[in-house]
Parts: sequence; C-alpha cells; structure tokens
Amino acid sequence: MTGRRSREPNGRHMTLLADTLTWAGTAVCVLAGLRLLLTRGAAARLHAVAPVTALAAPLLLAGLALHPWSSWHDVVKIAVIGVLLAATGPATVVTAGQAVARAEGATTRAGTGPRGRDAREGEAP
Repeated sequence: MTGRRSREPNGRHMTLLADTLTWAGTAVCVLAGLRLLLTRGAAARLHAVAPVTALAAPLLLAGLALHPWSSWHDVVKIAVIGVLLAATGPATVVTAGQAVARAEGATTRAGTGPRGRDAREGEAP
C-alpha cells in the first residue's frame, strides 16, 4: 500500500503538468485565431499565426506526450511530428513571407499600391 500511495502524487503531478501544457497550447491557438480575425494584410496575418508554430505546437506536443495514457508508440509519433514541425516550420514561414512580399511588390509595380501610378506620374518618359 505504501508503494502505491507514493506513486499517486507523482502521477497526479504528471497529469497536472500534462493538462497545463495542453491547455496552454490550446489557449495560444485560440488567441492566435482570434488575433487573426482582427488582423488585416497578408504580412500581418502571417505574424499573427506565428505563435502557433513557435509556441502552441511544442506546448501541445509536450502535454500530449506526458499524459499517462500515452504509450511509447504515441510518444514516438508525437516526437516525429515535433521534429517535422521544427524542421519545416521556419522554411514554410519564410517561403510564405517571400510570396507575400512578391505579391505586394507586384501590386505596387502594377500601379495599385502607394508607390504605383502617382509615383510614376512625376517621372519623365
């Protein structure tokens, strides 16, 4: 009985830690989603969702891996997901940012942006 009793608090603490990490990651996702709704512009929207990859995903993955019901198979799968996110996340954000910059640059060159037609009117032909 004493052996079983000494393991219970550790299990409760681990469950509490896992739940805290999972809910913290969920809160970051929800807040980033709400922020996304209020943000205008593609570049600003890209920055609004950046915390999901940088903060929410690691919190959620750590929380799920620490849950008592997670088997080692689950933890390995979660670790693979974490490695893939860490490896591809920054490249994805950079590529999306470059696409946004190119799209915004194309609109300014086409005469629809702030440096468009008005800026070219003063130029000599």
